[in-house]
Parts: sequence; C-alpha cells; structure tokens
Amino acid sequence: MKKYNLIRLCCILELAIVGFISIACLFDNSIYYIFYNLIYGIVISVSVPLLILKKERKPLREVGVKKLGRRQIAVLFSFVLFSVGGQVIPKMTAGEQLSWNVLPAAVLPLIMTTFFEEFLFRGFIQTRAEKEFGWGIAIIVSGLLFSLYHLGYPGFRTFSDIILLFAVGMGFAISFKLSDNNLFVSYFVNLPNAFVTYVLKYHQFPEMTLKSSLYAGITMIVLAVIILTWCSKNSPAAVSRG
Repeated sequence: MKKYNLIRLCCILELAIVGFISIACLFDNSIYYIFYNLIYGIVISVSVPLLILKKERKPLREVGVKKLGRRQIAVLFSFVLFSVGGQVIPKMTAGEQLSWNVLPAAVLPLIMTTFFEEFLFRGFIQTRAEKEFGWGIAIIVSGLLFSLYHLGYPGFRTFSDIILLFAVGMGFAISFKLSDNNLFVSYFVNLPNAFVTYVLKYHQFPEMTLKSSLYAGITMIVLAVIILTWCSKNSPAAVSRG
C-alpha cells in the first residue's frame, strides 16, 4: 500500500506541476508569479512535503538536510567539474562566445527554482522511493520526474530536450545518493549547471528580468520564514511538548 500511495502522490504532484507551470507560461505579467513562484514553488514543491513530514513527525534530515563532510564535498566538486566542464569546455574549444551578460538577471530566479527542484525531486521523492523500491529505481524515478516536469516550459518540449534532461536529472540523483542523500550536495551540483545551461540556452527559458529577480527574492524570504517556522514547531522539544 505504501508503494501504491507513493506512486499516486508522485503522479499527482508531477501533473500539478506541469499544469501550473504551463498556465504560468501563458502570462508575462504578475499572474505568472502567482502560478509559478507561489503555487508550483511554495505550495507544491515545498509546503506539501513539509506538511507530510509534519504529519509523520519526521525531521528535515529525512529530506537530506545534513551536514557536509569530506565525502560530500568531494562528490560535490567532482560532479560540478564534470557537468559544468562538459558544457563549457567544448564551446570554448570551438571558439564560441558565451552570453554571460544574460546571467545576472537570472541568478535569483535560478537559485529559487533549483531549490524547488532539489527539495522535491531529490530530498522528498528520491528518499521515499529509495525506501520503497531501492536506490536504483529511486535514481531513475527522480531523474524521470525531473525531466518530465520540464514539459511545463514551452521551450523544453522536444524529445531531445527531455532525454537530455533525464540524463542530467539522473546525474543529480546519483550525486545525491553518493553523498549519502545530502540535499546540499545535489543543490550545489544543480545550481552551477543551471547557470551554464541558461547562458547556453537562455532563449528556451521564460524571460528573466529585474521583476523576475524581485519576485524570486520575495519568494525566497517567504520560503525561509516557512521553513524556520516549521523547524521551530517540529523540533524535538516542541514535539515532546505536543
């Protein structure tokens, strides 16, 4: 029954995310941020997992919020060098000019979106899938859901993009597993990769502007408040009093 419930939950979350991102991308005004930052990000990607953790009385450690050790740092640097170098070095060798000038407007939105992705797909889903199906299936599920959620973005709806994103998502999932399911590792493996991908394929992304950065900053402040409040109410002392 637990396996069935997890599969059903994953399907519901994935369909909801693709749907709300698709709706968000129909707008180029503040409505976009309601569907994207608020509903997809704060509600589905973060609040739903936190509510489930609260119901189960489990700490954030269950979604990979752990201290970094030497092993985790080694995994982090290895994957960053491989993923970023694998994209940048061939371009530089071919003498191509990279559009780094487009990156500043995208930094905060990418920091925000990367957190949504890693908290949900690695921290929440992969850890649960590993307990129910084993680490191999968990990595595949994590990578697959990561790739398919990009169907919500009009610029990433080609078969080749989804296959590439599946491979990328598997890489993030493997780094998460090799780091003993440490969320900080997969996040900081994903983030520089997101920066480079944006520089190389910025025309496929939703438009990034000063307004995007402003809303991303507000969203991250709200997320910080939500998580800190959750931690204060679900600390061992608070749970024992309850």
